[in-house]
Amino acid sequence: MTVRTTALRTSDTVCLRIWGLDTVLHGFTADEVAEVEETFAGSIGTLDSTAQAPAADLVLRRGPDAAAPPTGRRRPRHRGGSSARKFFLDGTRYRAEEQHRDIGVVQETPGLDIYSEGPARVEVRGDTVTVSCAGPLPSMLLADIVEDRLLSRIRAVPAVQIHCAAWLKDGRATLITGDSGAGKTTTLFTAMRDGDVFLSNDRAFLRLNEGRVEVRSFPLPVNVGCGTIRSLSLDLPDHGLGDHDKIRLRPAEVAERFAADCEGWYPLDRLLVRDPAELDRNIYWDEDDCHPFWIRSWHPGPLPAGFREELSDAVRPLTETAPPSVPQ
Repeated sequence: MTVRTTALRTSDTVCLRIWGLDTVLHGFTADEVAEVEETFAGSIGTLDSTAQAPAADLVLRRGPDAAAPPTGRRRPRHRGGSSARKFFLDGTRYRAEEQHRDIGVVQETPGLDIYSEGPARVEVRGDTVTVSCAGPLPSMLLADIVEDRLLSRIRAVPAVQIHCAAWLKDGRATLITGDSGAGKTTTLFTAMRDGDVFLSNDRAFLRLNEGRVEVRSFPLPVNVGCGTIRSLSLDLPDHGLGDHDKIRLRPAEVAERFAADCEGWYPLDRLLVRDPAELDRNIYWDEDDCHPFWIRSWHPGPLPAGFREELSDAVRPLTETAPPSVPQ
């Protein structure tokens, strides 16, 4: 099931439920809100009009125009993965440098974190974030704030990210994990060609529920190699590009084409890995360098004592070495 990507707008207020997070945005432009809606497409639903602070889980406010304060140091707030060339469905080139975004650290004290990016000032007080900027906001700033809150909350479940592709058969999940080149995307689309259902092609989350390992997806773009498109005759354009070039589907396109479900938790049936040594490298027990915890006061801290061992023990009997037919 794909959650409707509609939002309730009341004057300058937009109320969204993003991946289960009740979020209220005050004073942002339609384009700024649209960027958030596009980034998390497939996981956004309507929020009741009475949902206002302090009932919301996250409140984002547009503050008065103000000069951005000077910063002492910078911290990654997002990093890209594959260095392969990527193109959108219409053949336009994706600018890879957009994946590398930092934030300037101004102040981190109990009760107040202040950050700066370009002309924007970001103040974090608990679950309320005030973003002040003279002019348009820097690209992806609102989305990165929301993502940080989402990732911090799910870590506290507790749950951990895993770098993988995943699909569903009869409501149960199969994951294939491994380093780049392990054949994850090709294996996923082969399974889908055979009737299985898309779940994820980059990141998923693992938790324990009464001793059972469960999997949840996350709304992210999907990059498919042009060689995979041609070898599997996928209904995607390849634009005559090289085998290692990729076609990039935005989250809204993933939701539309594959009916991606980012809301449900599904029992893990199998976890495939080409080389067992790759498994631990692709579970982010501490932090995912590409999607780091960058707002200090929201940092979830270490996992509960014993969780890593318990999850590893539960995953071990579900783990299989990927057969030789999995593309290398």
